[in-house]
Amino acid sequence: MKAYVFGAGASAGAGYPLASQLLQGLAAWLDRCDPSVQWVPWARNRIVQVRETFGSLDDFEGILGKLEDYGYQRVKPAGQTAYRQDPKDIFHDCAERYRGVNIADPGVPAQGFYPQYLRSDLIGAFREFFYQTEELRTEPNAYDGFAGRRAGPDSTVITFNYDVVLERALAKTGKWDIGNGYGFPFLPGRVASKVTVYKLHGSVNWFKEPINDMPPPVIFRRDLELLGYGGLVDPRVGGNGMGVDNSGTFILPDPRKKFYWESFWKPLWRTAGERLRAANEVFIHGYSMPTADVRARQLLFDNIKKSACISIHCRTMSDRIAAEFRSRGFTDVRPSPSGDFETWAVSEEL
Repeated sequence: MKAYVFGAGASAGAGYPLASQLLQGLAAWLDRCDPSVQWVPWARNRIVQVRETFGSLDDFEGILGKLEDYGYQRVKPAGQTAYRQDPKDIFHDCAERYRGVNIADPGVPAQGFYPQYLRSDLIGAFREFFYQTEELRTEPNAYDGFAGRRAGPDSTVITFNYDVVLERALAKTGKWDIGNGYGFPFLPGRVASKVTVYKLHGSVNWFKEPINDMPPPVIFRRDLELLGYGGLVDPRVGGNGMGVDNSGTFILPDPRKKFYWESFWKPLWRTAGERLRAANEVFIHGYSMPTADVRARQLLFDNIKKSACISIHCRTMSDRIAAEFRSRGFTDVRPSPSGDFETWAVSEEL
């Protein structure tokens, strides 16, 4: 059995930014959005808050780490700011005062923002960014080549990417189905998916019910249509939609990643590990295995067989990753520093 591990580098050719460049990509996309759409000005305001607080949009992981240090406390600016107060932050202060919490002098206008609401708003903006990227896609990409030439009925894909370009490509070939193609049962009575895609850091089309803790994630009609399932409906979603937890199924690239919905994440990661243990060949593309990804690194090092053939296509990181595998006793590790996902996906060599 073959297993494929994809990181952000595999999706870069399809128009998606690397993790460190997510904020830059989001900001550039928001600049092109119609400002008359209600949520666009507020999303742009969040970008300004980040830029003015941390100096730039570079190093998204580092920015998230600094935000985490604030916990749930308001981040206050050190100087003059150009951004506006977000309504959610204002409402939070009003609710605290109503509860009798003396958070600030009521005669002094509040400044700054609360990290938890900013993070949630960024996730919402990322979902829209990635959705529109796929909605407007007209040209084939490397995942189409992978789906057509390389993905087979014995294939398992583990991806740390949020986008759905991979699933769309596999669905078009008939090798992937929404019923159980994500490694969990979503809609019963459908044909079994030939290829399973384990999205271990979440997906832009997954949502969590805010009160019900039972998996699987909710998927809305527009996201089903984007995957090519226009006639399907998640029975949990009513005619007027539903409220959802925006963050439980979307793991941002924090230095200290937290998986709060463990009743969902734990069995998904466990099953992905089982599939890795059955693999004789493992291909790692565009995933640099950063030290912050403790859970992901443990998944790979602890479950891939020592005798499995491991091919690493991560450009300048390939040799470093190969050395890590060899130091842990893996005997057949093949780094390809010059290889890229786009060329490999359509190459004749299988």
